[in-house]
Amino acid sequence: MRTYFFSITKNKILLIFGFFAVCSDISGQTSKISINSNDTEISTWVKDLYEPGVKVEEDSIFMNVEAQKLMNDELYRNSIYPKSYTWQTTLNLIQKQELKKAFWYFINLYLVSDQNKDLVIKSILTYDKLFKMDKVLVSTFYTYSLTDPEIGTIKEGKSNVTSPHIMEKKLQALKEMLFYLDKYRKEDKKAEIK
Repeated sequence: MRTYFFSITKNKILLIFGFFAVCSDISGQTSKISINSNDTEISTWVKDLYEPGVKVEEDSIFMNVEAQKLMNDELYRNSIYPKSYTWQTTLNLIQKQELKKAFWYFINLYLVSDQNKDLVIKSILTYDKLFKMDKVLVSTFYTYSLTDPEIGTIKEGKSNVTSPHIMEKKLQALKEMLFYLDKYRKEDKKAEIK
C-alpha cells in the first residue's frame, strides 16, 4: 500500500474523497492520505476528527472546545440533535466539511433500518480510505453522546444520563460499525497478499 503526501485545503478533501471512491471502485485498491503538517488549518481540522470531546484520565475529565460548546450553548446543542436524523442533513454536513457531525448522524441513521445500516457501512468504508475511521467514530461518539437529549439532560453545564438504554443502543451501533470496519480491513489485507 502506498501513502501519498499532499498539502490540501478542506474544500479539496471532498474532491479527493470522491476521486478515491471512484478509483477504488475501478481498481479495487485503496490509498491513505497523509496531510502535510505545514498546513495548520487542515491539520487542526483533521486532528479534531480524532480528538474525543470528552476524555477521562485518572481523576480528571478533559473537554475539548466542541464538547464545552455543547454543554454551555443550548441553541448550538439544539442545532446538532434533530428530532429525526436524515440523509439530506448528513449530506449537507459533509458538503460543509463538518464531518464529525456527519459521522454522528451516521451512528444515529444506522439504528433506523437495515437499508441505512448498509449505506452507513459503505460510507464509512469509503471514508476509511482517507481517515482512520475506527478512531474517528470513537471520537465522534465521545464528543456527541453525553450531550444528546435522547440520552440525558444538561443542567448547569453538567451532563446527566437519564436514558442509559438509549446510550447503550448507540454504543452498540458504534461497536457494530467498528466490527465491520475491522472485518473489511482484514479482507482487504488478505486480497493484497494474494
